Amino acid sequence: MCTDYVSNANRCLLRHVCLLGNVWLVLMILLRVLVLLFAGYPLYQDEQERFVCNTIQPGCANVCYDIFAPLSLFRFWLLQLASVFLPYALFTHREPYGEACLVKPIMKSEGRRLPRFTRAYTLQLLFRILLEGGFSAAHYYLFGLRVPSRFMCQQMPCTSTVDCYPSRASEKTVMLGFMLGASGICFLLSVLDLACAITRFLGQLSAPVLDNLPALLNTFRKPRQMCGEV
Repeated sequence: MCTDYVSNANRCLLRHVCLLGNVWLVLMILLRVLVLLFAGYPLYQDEQERFVCNTIQPGCANVCYDIFAPLSLFRFWLLQLASVFLPYALFTHREPYGEACLVKPIMKSEGRRLPRFTRAYTLQLLFRILLEGGFSAAHYYLFGLRVPSRFMCQQMPCTSTVDCYPSRASEKTVMLGFMLGASGICFLLSVLDLACAITRFLGQLSAPVLDNLPALLNTFRKPRQMCGEV
């Protein structure tokens, strides 16, 4: 019973969400989550151990690494993906629209539920766009667009300027650009999906007026017919 509910709810969700929303979900799972887990984790799991500095001063390499990477890029990506996906997860969990699809479809009931569904979907899109844009800006501010192959450090307890060398700098630069580009594509898809949702919401608001238009015209015609009979 629970499995049937979840499958029906997901089927209704995919049917009433714009195509761009479905594309975003596929890219989110395949292009970002799986790539991060299977390519990003092996790349960054030994990041600090392979951060080599040309000094034997105790504590100098740790201080230089803390300056070079104040925040782990892999953990930043995990936090970004979890935060961006959270509004969508809350929407699919809290939106009771799936209950309407378990019973026999009734057009009037569905018409009352669809505006509520679209409002909730539009709200989570707004939060998703804000989070995606904020994390992308923070990504650029904290990490830039490339990983340098050499990092110069002059900080206590280092007695002089020390040259440090991050591991696999070119590969990390490619991974950095890939994740930033995927974030930009998902941001663009969310903006286009928001425009689609707003258009759909406006159409749903105008639909009842168009449906009641023949009844309104009949009310104006009846007095004229009565006057003609008199």
